[in-house]
Amino acid sequence: MRQYGVAPFLECSSRGDKRFSPFYARPKSLKGRSIEEAYQAMKILEDGTTGHDWRSAKGKKAINLPQCVAMYRGWWIEYINENPHLLQILKQASGLSDMFAYEQTPCCQAEELWLIRNQVSI
Repeated sequence: MRQYGVAPFLECSSRGDKRFSPFYARPKSLKGRSIEEAYQAMKILEDGTTGHDWRSAKGKKAINLPQCVAMYRGWWIEYINENPHLLQILKQASGLSDMFAYEQTPCCQAEELWLIRNQVSI
């Protein structure tokens, strides 16, 4: 589990507030796909394959990780910009958590949303 801020924590996952889950967040640029689906599909795996569904790519190392991380961050910014009422919910939360993320997890929605929450403008 990763946590940002102080308790009580707003859980940003499919087991918490689903509006902040990458499985449910769907920025318009992804044309109906979720952030999680797009992130996993864009990974280039060590065997050179890409375009996998989220189940087969999740947990596997991407050789294009910097690009994946940048896109993941950008999709969250886009999603919050498209849903500005969600920024107010983030700002009211004293902390955010992701029960499925570990320290070595390269992308964590709680971290991205915490960064967005604490920026003056996005």
